[in-house]
Order: sequence, then structure tokens, then C-alpha cells
Amino acid sequence: MITVNAPIVNSDTILQYIPQRPPIVLVSRIYTCDAAAVVTGFDITDDHIFTQKGVLTESGIIENIAQTAASMAGYAAVINNTTPAVGFIGNIKDLVIHHLPKSGNEVLTEVKTKTQVMNVSIIEAHSYCNNELVATCEMKIFLQENA
Repeated sequence: MITVNAPIVNSDTILQYIPQRPPIVLVSRIYTCDAAAVVTGFDITDDHIFTQKGVLTESGIIENIAQTAASMAGYAAVINNTTPAVGFIGNIKDLVIHHLPKSGNEVLTEVKTKTQVMNVSIIEAHSYCNNELVATCEMKIFLQENA
């Protein structure tokens, strides 16, 4: 379970912190962020590209986790006055999707950095909806070097 307070980044400015653009955006806000972890929220809507038959799809859950990881790098970049790096999923390990959350709800996703070596991060993720575990996994993410 994740407990959140007021967001530190809202939906009106979230695009400053992630490289994705509509219709692929799967982060609505950032609640907390530091060098070790980030918590985001995503509002599931019926008209989203990753929503089908009233639920967020498996692909949407995975992309939400990846974008949550990206928001951590993006938040640090914005604070340091640099451009957020583009990341690529290199590996997904131990993915378990417990259920598909319904439209009209918010998914809260927490990503923690387990290991970081140069431009490669290994993260651990947990997503929740209405205090119920939605998904867990570990991802290896490669960050593209800014030119």
C-alpha cells in the first residue's frame, strides 16, 4: 500500500518530467521523488490508448512502471536544469499482474532504484489501485546519453 499527500508535480506540468507525449502518457502526477525512489499517480480514463473494455491493459501497466522510472530521472534533470534522458526497457523480470484496474481510478506506482551503474538502472516496482496490489516487477532500464 502507498500513502500519498499532495503531489509535487501535477498533470499540467508532467510533460516537463517525462519524454513521452500524448497519447502514450501514463503518469498524471508525481507525489514524491528523490534519488532512491519515486511515487506517481495515473488517472485511468476510458479514452486512453491503453484502456480496453474499461480496464488498464497489461501493456499499460508495464508502460506506467517504465514512465514512473523515467519521471525519477526527469525530475532530477529538471532540478539540475538539464534535459531528461530517454530510457529504454532492457529487461523485465518477475512481472506479476494481480488484476487490471478499472477506468475512473488512480494507479499509484512506486519505483525504487536497486542498482545504478553508469547509464543502466535496475528498478523494483509496485503498483496499487484502491489499496490493492496491481503489479510488481523488476526492470532493467538503459538511459540514452544526452548529446
